[in-house]
Amino acid sequence: MDTLGFMAAPLFAGAALATIGVLGADSDKFRWPALSMLMLTLAAIALAASIQLALRGRRFLYSADEVHSLVAPLAPRSQRGDREQEELDELPTDFTTELQADDFDQWLTMSSRAAWAYQTGLVLLGIGLASILAPPVTAGGSDAVLRWISVGAVLCALVVHAILLVRRVLRSHDGAPIDIVAAVITGR
Repeated sequence: MDTLGFMAAPLFAGAALATIGVLGADSDKFRWPALSMLMLTLAAIALAASIQLALRGRRFLYSADEVHSLVAPLAPRSQRGDREQEELDELPTDFTTELQADDFDQWLTMSSRAAWAYQTGLVLLGIGLASILAPPVTAGGSDAVLRWISVGAVLCALVVHAILLVRRVLRSHDGAPIDIVAAVITGR
């Protein structure tokens, strides 16, 4: 999820925002500039939500070693008493067994929601791209044909993307409709 939330999503969101600027400046050169702007704006919002969810969720993912290094005092082991060392050795274990599982569940939930926001952003970005590629009414000849072929390619990619998403959800929830609806709502 880190790669999607912290690398891919910002790049796609930036591309969407930059394209909105181009559409605003040259809207007469596009068939559906308002639709394109709307889809790209919604895509940028969904991708930004993905980044935020991934960022907020990341704090709930940690290891027992990380906990131990945060609670252990800076004094070297040789300067600690036996009792103090025993307490420090027990503290991370108690912490991780009681809280780490809850935090990991929280990370799973937020990570899943970030993934859904990312996937939604990609679909909206694809729709925005398809509406940009549609030739303006004044276009004709081979230019219009090639642009319509480009629209078809983007729409085919969106259909494949949707099929893969649906397959993944069905596989992870054994196809039970209630489980699928719950997965979409809760982000799991």
